[in-house]
Amino acid sequence: MKTSGSLSVRFSLRAIYVATFLFSTSGAFFLLLPVYLQQIGSTSSQIGLVAGVFRIGSLLARPLAGRLLERFGRRPVTLVGAGLAIVSILSLFIFPRPGGPFLAMRVLQGVGTSLVDSGLSAMVADLSPPLARAQVFAIYTAWMNLAGVVMPAVGEAIARHQGFFWLFAAAVVVLAAAPVIVRRLPETARARQEQPQPLRGLVKGAAPLLLGVMMIGLAYGVLTVFVPVARIAAAPGRAGLFFFAYFGGLIGARLVAGLGFTWVAHPAILPPAYAVLAAGLAALSLGDSVILLVSVGLTCGLSHGVLMPVIYALLLFGVSRDRRGWTVALLAAAFDLGNVAGAMGLGLVAERLGYGGIFILAGGIVAAGASAAHWWARR
Repeated sequence: MKTSGSLSVRFSLRAIYVATFLFSTSGAFFLLLPVYLQQIGSTSSQIGLVAGVFRIGSLLARPLAGRLLERFGRRPVTLVGAGLAIVSILSLFIFPRPGGPFLAMRVLQGVGTSLVDSGLSAMVADLSPPLARAQVFAIYTAWMNLAGVVMPAVGEAIARHQGFFWLFAAAVVVLAAAPVIVRRLPETARARQEQPQPLRGLVKGAAPLLLGVMMIGLAYGVLTVFVPVARIAAAPGRAGLFFFAYFGGLIGARLVAGLGFTWVAHPAILPPAYAVLAAGLAALSLGDSVILLVSVGLTCGLSHGVLMPVIYALLLFGVSRDRRGWTVALLAAAFDLGNVAGAMGLGLVAERLGYGGIFILAGGIVAAGASAAHWWARR
């Protein structure tokens, strides 16, 4: 017979999954922002700048998120983040073109997204049993990425038939529904009962894993910013097809882990998964066929889906409850830092190297960074 406590945990996790799907649906619509920027005449470097500024806002907010989660709790921080994200999206109706206000609002959007992501991830960490944490995180992130499977195609259809401002309006409506669910969730943070682990020791011990997460973030930044505007995805519907394949592969990997197939959650799978991710990036330079596009999306999504739950479980192993907020914030900060390097850093040389050159360079960086992380962890 199930206890009331276990039922409460199950209900809370399911509510978090639904809220996560709604938040992620809004984010999935914004995967088409590079296409919008291209249509209004932005260059490759400007597109990379906008994506990079968003990630910088998210990155800078991660340390703040960790502190706020410990001081004020998970639910209030998540609700504040949702409010900031809504305001930033509404600003597109006032500042529709890149400029100072436009970029400032993308920073604010990054901050809001960071607070939401950190808050929900901390709730999941608090509620999940230690021995099943990788499985619970896999299911949670499957819901997070489910929106990425279908919503970019839905957003592409909305933008093509109604225009991008209808797409932005849809993002606001969906995003506004999520806080209604979050408000009904219990607060999972508890009063401190032990001396928290020193942050310096936490960061030092996690550094090799965080370097690997940066490589995943770099790959994700390159794939989500430059593939939609590259020649390989130029035909109508191809951007949505790529994201369908990518997030379909990602969710498939998460579901396999969530169903208890332990080999997917074993640390030994990290090196081959990184190798597949790097190879997929480089393969995008080989042509512009739809088969190549879908194959790369599927394999890179599978790699991403395998890597993150394993790293998440390894990072949280032995971490006290008081430091879980900081730990998930560090994980997300490393991912965001990789995103900035991929979107903004490589965007600066995109016009010189071309998109094919960017994909090859990104694959090499991911391979080198993952190898360095593996060597560092074994020292």
